[in-house]
Amino acid sequence: MENPFTKPSRFFGLMLSNQFFLVPFILFIVLATATIGVVGNVELFLFQNQFYSYFADLFFLKITHLGDAALAFAIVFLLLRVSIRESLTFLVITLLLMFLTTLLKRYIFPDWGRPVEYFGFQKVIHLAHGYFPPGLFSFPTGHSATAFSIFLYLSFLTKNRIVQFLMFLLALTVSYSRIYLSAHFPVDVLAGSLIGVTITVLAYYFSRKITNHWIDRKLVFKPRPSFS
Repeated sequence: MENPFTKPSRFFGLMLSNQFFLVPFILFIVLATATIGVVGNVELFLFQNQFYSYFADLFFLKITHLGDAALAFAIVFLLLRVSIRESLTFLVITLLLMFLTTLLKRYIFPDWGRPVEYFGFQKVIHLAHGYFPPGLFSFPTGHSATAFSIFLYLSFLTKNRIVQFLMFLLALTVSYSRIYLSAHFPVDVLAGSLIGVTITVLAYYFSRKITNHWIDRKLVFKPRPSFS
């Protein structure tokens, strides 16, 4: 059996083909880690929580749904029109992310409260009108993991550099929505995005090694003819 790491150029070639998503992502991780390290996780949350508006509330309440698991499963279905390989790969990614984030939230870091639980009535934090975030199971955020997996995977399927960068901006915006809506702390978003990108890159890379001829077929759903 071939060792997948004997030809690292293939892996780096994959990374270079999507550098307009991955390079900004790496810069984001470095900057976010440094900022949290210097300012502090809670302090950074409180700083950004000062900046809000009615229109921002509406915008982030809508865009945060791009990190829902329902969208990920819808994309699994839509990818069947690209190929069975892409659909199955993204299905594996989605299931792995659900399992891993649930494991971390509920069993490894169950005591990590979300902002409304952490602050209680000690501080008044902004909550978007019509949305009251949950209080438990903060670390990491599943929405960030899902958003980064969705938009990174879609960026793998295009050669357009502008589209790749726009995919990164969308993933970042969805992730930031979790902080803006007081659903998560910055460190939750940082961890979720790292998990999402890592799982997606590895799954995409190893899925290219499957050579069964049937897996690159695509399914086209045609309506049945009516005989009237």
